[in-house]
Amino acid sequence: MSEGPEKPRHIDGRINRIGTDDLIKAFGSPATDLAGLRAFVGGQLQRPAWPLPEWASATRPTPAAAAVLAAAAPLLDGVDVTGSGLGRSQLYGFHYLGWLAPGVQAWQLTGDIRYLQAFEQHLDEWVSRRDSVTGEWPGLDVIWYSLGTWARCRSLLPALEVLTDSPLSDRVWGQLVATLVGGARWAYDEHDVFRHGNWQLVCATELLHLSAVLPSLVESAAWAERARQRIEEHLVLDVYPDGGHYERSPGYHRMVLTALQTAARIDPAVAAHPRFAAMHTWMCELVSTGGWLPHLQDSGIEWPAASLLRGSYLLNDPVLAQIAGQWLSPSEFAAEVATFPTRPDRAEWLLPAAVPELPPATVLPESGYTILRGPDVRAVINHGPHIEHELESHSHRAVLDLVLDGWGQPLLWEAGGPPSYDDPLYQTWYQSGRGHNTVLVDDQELSTDRRIAVDSLVDADVVAIFSARHHGNGLEQARTVAMVREEPSYVVVTDHADGRHTFQANWHALHPWRQVGPLAYDAAGPDGPGLLLVEAADPATTTARVSEGVARRPVLARRVGEYGPLHSLGLTRSTGNFTTVLIPHAGAEPPEVSVQSIDGELVVTSGETVDRIGPSTWTRNVDGQLSWATGWRVRELPEVLRSTDDVDVVAKVSGGHVRFAITCAGRCGLWVRAGGEIRLGGTIIDTTTENEWAHLTLPYAGPWTVDGVWHG
Repeated sequence: MSEGPEKPRHIDGRINRIGTDDLIKAFGSPATDLAGLRAFVGGQLQRPAWPLPEWASATRPTPAAAAVLAAAAPLLDGVDVTGSGLGRSQLYGFHYLGWLAPGVQAWQLTGDIRYLQAFEQHLDEWVSRRDSVTGEWPGLDVIWYSLGTWARCRSLLPALEVLTDSPLSDRVWGQLVATLVGGARWAYDEHDVFRHGNWQLVCATELLHLSAVLPSLVESAAWAERARQRIEEHLVLDVYPDGGHYERSPGYHRMVLTALQTAARIDPAVAAHPRFAAMHTWMCELVSTGGWLPHLQDSGIEWPAASLLRGSYLLNDPVLAQIAGQWLSPSEFAAEVATFPTRPDRAEWLLPAAVPELPPATVLPESGYTILRGPDVRAVINHGPHIEHELESHSHRAVLDLVLDGWGQPLLWEAGGPPSYDDPLYQTWYQSGRGHNTVLVDDQELSTDRRIAVDSLVDADVVAIFSARHHGNGLEQARTVAMVREEPSYVVVTDHADGRHTFQANWHALHPWRQVGPLAYDAAGPDGPGLLLVEAADPATTTARVSEGVARRPVLARRVGEYGPLHSLGLTRSTGNFTTVLIPHAGAEPPEVSVQSIDGELVVTSGETVDRIGPSTWTRNVDGQLSWATGWRVRELPEVLRSTDDVDVVAKVSGGHVRFAITCAGRCGLWVRAGGEIRLGGTIIDTTTENEWAHLTLPYAGPWTVDGVWHG
């Protein structure tokens, strides 16, 4: 039996001690020495999926070149190739050799032989010392495991094309090829059956890539067959129908998609698979107006524009290119496109296309995310399951938590993924519910068995309402998130739980919380945007505490995520009922808003606008006159509508007329506050009117419109 997350150790000389004779034999013995093998391979070598020469030509005149040279600079001074002194997880990542690849890239950009010489020196030393390195994960070799073999191939295989015809010595060239071959042999042996998770999937894509670049290898055909089988299985079993990756993390989703894009470049069947296209759509649904994906479930902040542009080529979809172009400079766009081979069947892919407008609400049911959108603000709500992982789950200990962003910036944020999985705060902050916008119970951590149920998502045009429950803290907790889209636009979060416990509602922002009233706090940047939070409760029942943690934050100008303070507001009370009004504002100062609880309703007043919000109704009056009212699963909207069955309804008043948009589950009777010429679905009908109430019948289930003269 295995003692770790992978099969029992299967590392032997054919993997980690491939000599010259063994390497020549691996190619079918076409030569008698390394120089001859190198010449043979040079003649048979196929181009990698994303070739370096084209990338270098397009990148050389751009600011991105400076970042590559900065990454390569340590190689000129010397690097400890063992990774000595790094943490448990960081040691494994060091041996992916991501730090070594910039040596070849910098040489391609500048022609400076020093970079190539440094690459040669460090690769030679790494090969000689790699198997002396021991990791701390039981049963997991530092060098020969799934992510290591994948990542080294991903870093080194594109370099093989330019290094085969270069001043690199035959001996180190042979070490490079032997490292790739040994990794492929290990991966082929390891992944003989399907296994969930990102490790196997990405490993399979590079096994396919290597077999395509080095088709003269004797084992190449077998590698390709196994890789294709695993990739197909993962597209069916490890990618949800909604397009999300199994682990529900934007960061791991993008990592897996990048690997699949390499596979799709080699095998058109991958590009043709419907789940491959769905993975791109998934990112389009989650990306903010600022061009970033939120750092959910151990993710970093992801900037998917380049991935979407690459996907536009592979899918022959000009819309994805237009979406990507919103966030890429012309030079960045050109540098990415330069690596796309010219193909006749891709003649249309860069034609102008309109960027589609996203729907007002999106549900990613299998991934467990719901997105509510307003004109300037959106909410992303997490209601997904806890997912296992090869080592430690990347699922955070929070559910029904949410983040808000507006005007391209985070407003309500969370801890997100750590700088390293060795970080001492990984479990107690980044993964913990304490770092999320959720309600804790007795300061305990959410269990992995969340028993979550989404009750409904009602999109009533002016208002969207999401409701769900979970039992991850040992009792039922319910949360409703309602967004009003029409200005003034804001979000109301209602939490409910029974029992006598210590409940703490946590809210996090990038800027310090400043108290502006009783249980009212504002967090805003010097020039905005900001978020006003008002808790509708008796201040005597609630203890408020502010504290500071840490989280990544998106930097739009450079499209990076940098760590900085995350400011926390904790509201503690002995009951699990909270009503929290979240009011985004574009400027630095919050608006003047009054929040009160009156007769079982929440009354929010902003200037001349008064909203009355009940358990299943929302009514807006402007200047003392009804503007609109909505109800979900109701039989009555006071002074607006009555029905004989539950309906969803929006009533809008304009210019003395009213329009009701009603959805019913079956035939039902209706009384509406309207008169004059009543139209049902655009058709004039006879109605019975009494005391300014018109009676009519909706003949069958479905959506209906009723128009008339308002009698308010």
